Amino acid sequence: MRVIVVGAGNVGYTIARMLSKQHSVLVIEDDLKRYDYVVNHLNVGAMNANGASPKVLKGVITEDTNLLLAVTERDETNIFCCMMAKQINSKLITVARVRNPDYIEGAMASKFLNVDHIISPEFLTAVKLMRIAMFENAIGCESIPSLGVELAMFKVSGKKEGVVMVPLREMPIPEDCKILIIHRGKNVIVPNSNDVLMKGDQVTIVGKGRAVAEFNAMLGTIREPRDLVIIGGGIVGEHLATMLEKERLSVKLIEDNEDRCRVLAKKLTRTVIINDNGSDPSVLRNENVSMADVLICATDNEEQNLLASLIGKHLGVSKVISRYSKREYEEIFGMSGIDASVGYYHVVANEIIKETVHNYEVMLLLEKFSEEFFDVKVTSGCRIIGKKVEDIEMPKMSTLALVVKEGRAIIPSPETVIEEGDKVFIYALQSAIAKLEWMFKANIPVGP
Repeated sequence: MRVIVVGAGNVGYTIARMLSKQHSVLVIEDDLKRYDYVVNHLNVGAMNANGASPKVLKGVITEDTNLLLAVTERDETNIFCCMMAKQINSKLITVARVRNPDYIEGAMASKFLNVDHIISPEFLTAVKLMRIAMFENAIGCESIPSLGVELAMFKVSGKKEGVVMVPLREMPIPEDCKILIIHRGKNVIVPNSNDVLMKGDQVTIVGKGRAVAEFNAMLGTIREPRDLVIIGGGIVGEHLATMLEKERLSVKLIEDNEDRCRVLAKKLTRTVIINDNGSDPSVLRNENVSMADVLICATDNEEQNLLASLIGKHLGVSKVISRYSKREYEEIFGMSGIDASVGYYHVVANEIIKETVHNYEVMLLLEKFSEEFFDVKVTSGCRIIGKKVEDIEMPKMSTLALVVKEGRAIIPSPETVIEEGDKVFIYALQSAIAKLEWMFKANIPVGP
């Protein structure tokens, strides 16, 4: 497949990285510094030019071009790129990254603008923040609608007996659910039935239906979140408050811009809006943030989110979640000690991949850890054909997560037999990829 990515910011770079191992990718970026970074770090074609220029687009879009992704920071640029691309080649798929709700309201928006897919990063980020907030023990999640499964990460709190230091074979792990990886400090464990969970462990699972919620309950739930505080009344904060209001939850939103507070007051009917600095410790104390079930830091400023998150943890908030937008902050938020963080560009890149690149091997780009979740088709010559799952010796730091047989995804049991034509989904550290390629006789297009 031939793909053009217009814009090499955090979102564009991440998408190009994910697609470049399997497809022909051309990145167009007018900023010289970003262009140089792409050239030096990715195996893609690159052009230092204005991706919104009709002349430039006419020069790169051919009959063989399958997909154009316009993901610059400007909505108008992205929409114009897609509209021009359709004029040049009506058959290619176009995707526009759009922030302004005015461009995405209504089911007819994309049809009216002649864009195949309009993706709102702010809305997607808000959805993910809310999903993490609503499960007491959850610190990360990714849905795979096409398979009807969810990949989720939980932190073991040790609140409930029968969880810590109990062999996994004796735990009431929900049906249609499998533990894939355990992170214990700096150690990564691919568990077997004899392994145990310890307080502070980060556990990644794959689950179908209600299995994810049941796993959360198994770890121990004091009560479902009812009182939430949002720092930041930008587009993400607005989307988040709107969704929480629909759940009839108690929501308080702190925003330092007075004009923005007036706008929010007209749109939000149940949310208490506070016009003040959400990263000021005295403000958070005065607003009794310590009593909240969840604190969500959702401003557009990483430094402000990090500071507010740390203050929230210091004040004793049960769960603190934050968003960040820049790749360079990923490690910082991971080391901060807050409960969960959501990378804006991760969310967008994964959504674009899921919506536009069907049957693509790399399904998810996972945050914080050098791990991948991908599928491999079981073809003739594959070394696991005819074997039961219990008899398959998977490479170190990898595990077989799902098996798709005749279009139906199943959580494999030890007795599940792998057959030619199946599709298997594997959760693995990047260090295991070479051995997995040998096992499956396949090129696995994971990102660098």
